[in-house]
Amino acid sequence: MTDRQLALLPDDPPRWGGPAAVSADPIVTSGRIEYTVRCDGPGGCGHHHRHTGPGIRRGPCGAQYTVPGGEPADDTS
Repeated sequence: MTDRQLALLPDDPPRWGGPAAVSADPIVTSGRIEYTVRCDGPGGCGHHHRHTGPGIRRGPCGAQYTVPGGEPADDTS
């Protein structure tokens, strides 16, 4: 590995050909991390969607966006 290696999910996904990133909140459910996003990007429906991991995802409404990785939220269960 070098100090010039690209991140798996770049800060500016459209620059690398991917859909725009949306804000995501990591949550812990049943021992795994999921991500909830507000679908407010291009073609978005405005609702919240849950995804099991970061990356390029498609919401149930058909909108495509990049779910960034993040720090897990505190487990409040």
